[in-house]
Amino acid sequence: MKVFINYFLDYFRKDFSLFAHLFTLIFIGICIYLNYEHQVYEDHFRIINYSELRLLKLWLMYSFAFIVPVIIVSLFQKEKKIIYNWKYLLFGGLALAIITFDSSYYLLKYIRPLLEGSDSYSFLYACVSNMLSLVSVMLPVFIIYNLVKFFKPELYGLRLNGANLKPYLWMILFMIPIVFIASIGEDFLNYYPTFYQRDFSGSGLSENTKIWLFELCYGFDFISVELLFRGFMVVALSRFVGKDAILPMVACYAFLHFGKPMMETVGSVFGGFALGVLAYKSRNIYGGIIVHLGVAWGMELAAFSQL
Repeated sequence: MKVFINYFLDYFRKDFSLFAHLFTLIFIGICIYLNYEHQVYEDHFRIINYSELRLLKLWLMYSFAFIVPVIIVSLFQKEKKIIYNWKYLLFGGLALAIITFDSSYYLLKYIRPLLEGSDSYSFLYACVSNMLSLVSVMLPVFIIYNLVKFFKPELYGLRLNGANLKPYLWMILFMIPIVFIASIGEDFLNYYPTFYQRDFSGSGLSENTKIWLFELCYGFDFISVELLFRGFMVVALSRFVGKDAILPMVACYAFLHFGKPMMETVGSVFGGFALGVLAYKSRNIYGGIIVHLGVAWGMELAAFSQL
């Protein structure tokens, strides 16, 4: 844990702006409250029938989540204003487009007809949905990596750079109480385990086999989340604006959780910030992948244990 303590001490000693963090937290808190009090995401931004209008509105939602913290950070920034850094805004805009297409599952509009008619349609559809980030996230970010020179040689934090991953395992233990608290909410079992939110009858596979395959695909989706949010939006984009890349990422990450239980969204703010700081300081995302998979599968396990 000494490694983590040093990362955070260094961040709060050198990079912390009280008012930038406070006002960003207030902004995110107000948005979370309004969303869950008035079902804003469900009524206005959730993609229905692959609607292009909803797709545009979803992009505008993420753009709002991104630009407000950018403005807040700029107001309390002593050095060059983040809002004037065109490279950061350009690649940040590309990140928002990737987030929109990935979180909307819009590409399923073209894949779904290929799966229809199969006896295992519902199971294949669920697995493909979770693996879709191969095309919607990983493909575009690696295309960007190969087309531009700005993000070499770190490869979005996929190079270990001599990092010790063992301390990250302690973070999973730290997150266990958070998982437990989240599992207490009445709406938790309405969402978890995600396996039982679908009808997988008729697939011809045993129950245990379906669970294992589904959970593996489910976990893969979180690897792409770390690559995009901590790898692209922090490790890569911090090359342009330094530590100021963290707060806009945290806001977008919180908005990504709209539609999930509220306590999970609240937890994503603090978890996203912690993983953002660790990615920024360590210059790798493997710790975030370990923690994210541990929490995601922990949520599933907590729900399975209550059935």
